[in-house]
Amino acid sequence: MHSKKGVRADLFSVTPFVYYMALNQINSHIRHVIDHLAGEKFKRFVKLYSAWKGVVGELLAERSHPIKIERDTLFVGVENSAWMQELILLKPQIIQKYRAQFDEELRDIVLVINSKGKKK
Repeated sequence: MHSKKGVRADLFSVTPFVYYMALNQINSHIRHVIDHLAGEKFKRFVKLYSAWKGVVGELLAERSHPIKIERDTLFVGVENSAWMQELILLKPQIIQKYRAQFDEELRDIVLVINSKGKKK
């Protein structure tokens, strides 16, 4: 028989796991709804946009964002010319990582200075 203190400790040790599982289910449902709304035309872009931080890293993801994918060319908005230069130097690695992660062709990346629409 558990004391009140023992039962309470057991509840709190399980709660983070239960919370984590609930968030995973919600996240899965949200991803499904977004994929459904995006349709086939925008599915590729939505996958990339969702994974952008994993493709370029946290710091560059804070300073840039995908705008569109057109004919195997990715258009990326960049905060300023300094970050654009950084992305220019990393283009081959970004293209390689994209191909490996999504198993899709990406031929080029076009960078434009455009901070509008970037999430803060």
